Amino acid sequence: MSTTEPAVRAQSLELLRSRLPSHLLARDAESGGFLGRLLDAVAGELALLEADLEDLYDAWFVETCADWTLPYLADLIGLDDLPTGLGLPAGPRALVANTVTYRRRKGTVGVLEQVAQDITGWPARAVEFHRLLVTATHTNHVHTDRPATASVRDATRAELCGLDLAGVRSLTPGLDPLAHTADVRRITSGRGRYGIPAVGVFPYPLQVHEIGRPDAAPGGTGTADGWSRARRREAGGGWTFDPLGRLSPLFEPPPGDERPEGSAARNGEAELPVPMRPRRLHRLLETARARYPDPVLLPLGVRLGADTALPPHAIRVRGLEPLAPDQERQVVVDPVDGTLTCYRGCEADDPADVFVRYAYGALCDVGAGGHDRSAAHERALALTGCSPAGGGVNRIVDGSSVGAGAAGPATPAATVGAALIRARTVLEGLSQDERPGAGYVVSITDNATYQESAMGVRLPDRTRLFLVAAQWPGEHTPGAMSLQAAETVGYVPDGLRPHVRGTLTAAGGEGAGVLIDGLTIEGDLIVATGRLDALTLSHCTLTGRLRVEEGPDGNNGELRINVLRSVLGGVELAAPAALLCASDCVIDGNVTAVEAHGSFEGCTVRGDVTVRSLDAASCLLDGRVTAGDRQTGCVRFSYTGPGSRTPRRHQCVPAEAHGAAPEPRYASVTPGSPLYLALSRDCPEPIRTGAENGAEMGVHQHLGRPLRLAAVERGLTPYLPVQLDLGICGS
Repeated sequence: MSTTEPAVRAQSLELLRSRLPSHLLARDAESGGFLGRLLDAVAGELALLEADLEDLYDAWFVETCADWTLPYLADLIGLDDLPTGLGLPAGPRALVANTVTYRRRKGTVGVLEQVAQDITGWPARAVEFHRLLVTATHTNHVHTDRPATASVRDATRAELCGLDLAGVRSLTPGLDPLAHTADVRRITSGRGRYGIPAVGVFPYPLQVHEIGRPDAAPGGTGTADGWSRARRREAGGGWTFDPLGRLSPLFEPPPGDERPEGSAARNGEAELPVPMRPRRLHRLLETARARYPDPVLLPLGVRLGADTALPPHAIRVRGLEPLAPDQERQVVVDPVDGTLTCYRGCEADDPADVFVRYAYGALCDVGAGGHDRSAAHERALALTGCSPAGGGVNRIVDGSSVGAGAAGPATPAATVGAALIRARTVLEGLSQDERPGAGYVVSITDNATYQESAMGVRLPDRTRLFLVAAQWPGEHTPGAMSLQAAETVGYVPDGLRPHVRGTLTAAGGEGAGVLIDGLTIEGDLIVATGRLDALTLSHCTLTGRLRVEEGPDGNNGELRINVLRSVLGGVELAAPAALLCASDCVIDGNVTAVEAHGSFEGCTVRGDVTVRSLDAASCLLDGRVTAGDRQTGCVRFSYTGPGSRTPRRHQCVPAEAHGAAPEPRYASVTPGSPLYLALSRDCPEPIRTGAENGAEMGVHQHLGRPLRLAAVERGLTPYLPVQLDLGICGS
């Protein structure tokens, strides 16, 4: 049943009172107001009825109807087996809305792509494999584009064939233009593709996020408008686009214009989230040089120092074109591993700073990144005791803003360390009556790299610190800000991925809490001795370890550590913390919390886990797991490494702690890869589909990849022409 606002209820009550004679209202006021209380109850029900009627008016249209009405609308148009529970933000709304249009185009390849995208939420490409079969040339049917041998001189077609130079399967399946001999195996078995009745659908589950805005103007630090500082390579020279120095492929930003409804346009390389090939980048640069020299229209940008972005003529592609002799300053970019080299004229150059704009790909939004974190931030606030759900007092007393172009109510600060010092000073200046629930916001408003020699803060009792990557879109009064919803916080946690180099130390008195959201920290996060109550990490990348120290000033015995959608290099709790809770996280190292209770849900841990007691669900614990108290807790739908000692198990791999079991197989174990710690297609099925929801175990279980692939196979069957075989490939 719908809920009503107090204003709507008051309006209904006033309407009912206006229908009664005034002498009845006067007598009711004299007799204790019984009639008024009755009218108030009736007004509440009337407001609910009117709200439900308004909802039913909205239910006339699939664009405005509530989620619970979608199955009813699907039944009206004869759409059976509506896919649900796939974790899609919009649910099956697009599929219901477009079904009639798709039926008019049933049997075409384009509609297979659009139905697949509506079901899975991923862009897809459909391939008719009979068009890629080797054919003998005939004068009546000339097919010179399908020779029996591949030309080694056509590098563009070779790049799209799906294999890299080492023969490893690449991230561009479904774009292979080379002809193949016929395969007698059926595509439905998952082993054969190239046959006359075979049609393959290739979903592309990667997400592409941009770092920096293309229409940005240079600032005093070069990082205005979200540009990031490139990382100088220690070996081999040059720079990496990734601020951590990881070799990560570059992507082309997704097209902004959506395909019109009913369009027969097919998904090509430009519309799909695939790594940018060198020849693709070269073609975009050549087009820009000939038609529009504006660097805004390029898929990447480079600034040398705080100067303006380099024009297309000054950006060269490694291995495909020589240096431009008429350019004073230029760079050579390798999009395969995300590196660049600077030149002055034709000689190698070593500028002090290089700032870049680019796009990267990831399978899911875990760790720091340019994605929208508003929903996760609300949950993190509740876990830190800063929202009604957490029972805290919602009051921000002040804030500091770090970064280029900082705006809003926060006081500018030069470094993160200086902002933390100011936070402690302000919070300590509060009286004992003002401290309960008081919070201080330190917002980093750009994607810069901060080299910090000392970052630390010790909070007074019952205060909060929020260290977030966020922007202030408008002017607000700090004392009037609320933490009840992302729209009313004042800052927006979206589109930023600042990089902090150094060790961050936090401590606090009784009842104090720290929230860190959206940061890439190259170093350790240390909780010093004290009585800190809550530490929450949300969408952070921590290359070092999360450590809790023990000492004479307190052992943080009541500390509750919550880690949400983050990547950590390890956990070491020397003090007896009360709780270590991780949800949808990657921990690429050992977890040592001998005196703490560990709770893991949807996590991938590549290391040994040692805790006092353990609860785990849908996890991939790829190491030896040791729980001191095996009478407490439970391990469900999870994988544990050989030699583990766990509490009772339910639907786990292996079924017994000491039993034999298949080992997980990853698509990549390299941190810079878009498929970092994702399970490969040849991973054993008990692990690949063994999570509680039927998806893969580990950090990617919330994506529900196996569920989406099974749903798209069922959903595409009605749109497939007769006597053709359908196969879901490449995901």
